[in-house]
Formats: sequence, C-alpha cells, structure tokens
Amino acid sequence: MTARPDPVRERLLKGLHRAIEERGYGGTTVADIVRHARASRTTFYQVFATKDECLLALMEAANGSLMRRISNAVDPAAPWPVQTRQAVTAYIGHVAASPELSLCWIREFPSLGPIAGQVRRESMNALADLVRRLSANEPFRRAGRAPLTRELALVILGGLRELTATAVEEGTDVRQLTETGVAAAVAFLGAAPPVPVVARPTGDEGLLLTEEQWARIRPLLPPARAAVGRPPAPQRQVVEAIVYRDREGIPWRDLPSRFGPWQTAWKRHRRWVDDGTWARISAAIGATPATGTR
Repeated sequence: MTARPDPVRERLLKGLHRAIEERGYGGTTVADIVRHARASRTTFYQVFATKDECLLALMEAANGSLMRRISNAVDPAAPWPVQTRQAVTAYIGHVAASPELSLCWIREFPSLGPIAGQVRRESMNALADLVRRLSANEPFRRAGRAPLTRELALVILGGLRELTATAVEEGTDVRQLTETGVAAAVAFLGAAPPVPVVARPTGDEGLLLTEEQWARIRPLLPPARAAVGRPPAPQRQVVEAIVYRDREGIPWRDLPSRFGPWQTAWKRHRRWVDDGTWARISAAIGATPATGTR
C-alpha cells in the first residue's frame, strides 16, 4: 500500500522550490522556505534537519515528477517515432517548467557532496530503465526495433541533459530545442540494432531456430507456467511462435495453428518482455545468425 504524502512536508518542498525560483538556492534561507510554505521554523526542523536535506528531498521529488510526466505523455499504442517525440517533449517541458530548479541541479546541487552524486546517478539509472521499458513496447517490436540497451538509453538521456543544461545556463528558452532533441533521439533509436531475424523455414515448417540458437536460448528461459491441470506449452514452440510473429509482423491472433494457442505465446511474451528475458533471447539469437533451418 502506497504511503500517503505528508502535507506539511509537501508544503515545505514547495516553499523551497519557490524560494529557489525567487533568489536561487545559495541565497535562500530557512526563513524564506517557511515564508513561502506558510509554516514556522519549528515545523521546518521537525521535518528536515538542514536546508540541504530539504534540497535533497526536493530533487528526489522533482526526478519522480519527471518520470511520471514522461510515462503519462507517451501513448504506448502510437508509432515509435511519435512515442519518442512525446517522451522528449515531456522531458524538455519538465525543464522549461522551472529552469531555476534545473539550474540549481546543475550548479548548486553537486556542492552537497557524495550524496548529491548518488541522487544524480540513481535519477539517471531510473530514467534509463524507463526509456528501456518504453522501447520494448509493441510498436517498437512491430517496426523491428530491439529494446534499447542501458548504454544507448544513457547516451540519449545524457545528450538531452547536456542540450537542455546549456540552454538553461545561457538563459535561453529550452523549448526551442524540442525539434533538435526529437531528431537526435529518433536517429539514435533508428540506429539501434534491429530485432534479429532468423532464416525462413525450408522444408520443415515446424522449426525456425537452429539447434545452436536453441542451445543458447534454453538456459535463459524461466520455468514455464501452466494452468491448473494442464501441462505447460513447450518452451521452444512458444519461442518460435514469437519469432515467427515478430518476423511476419502479424497480429497474435493470426499465428499459425502449428504454434498452439496464440494466447499462450502472447502471455509468455509479455511476461518475458517485462522481466527482461526477451531482450536476452534476442541477443542470443543475434549472436550467431542462422544459416539454415532444421
């Protein structure tokens, strides 16, 4: 069960945010924070030990807000370039909503020392995980795009961060950079390694993977789950169903009957995408391109 927000703490964070917008973090005092929060100094020190502790909490809250903004902006059913535009626009919109807070993140927050570095790393890693999840949804797969690696996600995010940071430090409107940011992100995503394509069956309609590919894949698979009273569908059959469906670009319902019930492949694929199994399978398939079928 999610803990309910503390209204007093939220008011103090908003008070610090307004004070930063008014005079920057360096010029802000606890008196400024409580004035904007309509609270007392006693109340402040009941919640935060120091002004720096309040800033840490504010930055963590701002990072969480950024992730929610991106998640809410992206339509997972839209074509992947549209999703990319939505995500980049949301990122830039977050920076534009409070450039003073972004400037504090760039210039003043690092002075808090190692704890600030930890918060910055955790923020970037969480954003990278979000970008990777978004790049693993159906329109990306349908277009033949493999889920982003963590490294590529960090490259895209690092580029956006530096692009917007430069504009904020120069005092220009970051929203003018939206098209540049979108174009760069689309270019990176378009250049990402495609979903590996295995050879088409020749003669034996039952197998799409070579024995060498299957040997690579089998150890990566979690145990199959089955409905009560029924044996689980063979793992290789399910993997080949997913490979066939990705290769042909067809709806799940149109899977040939030789692959068994389409619902089984669909459910297992969704579970494997969520837990990262399918990304590992794709990498294993691509490690040794198929030269034929059995």
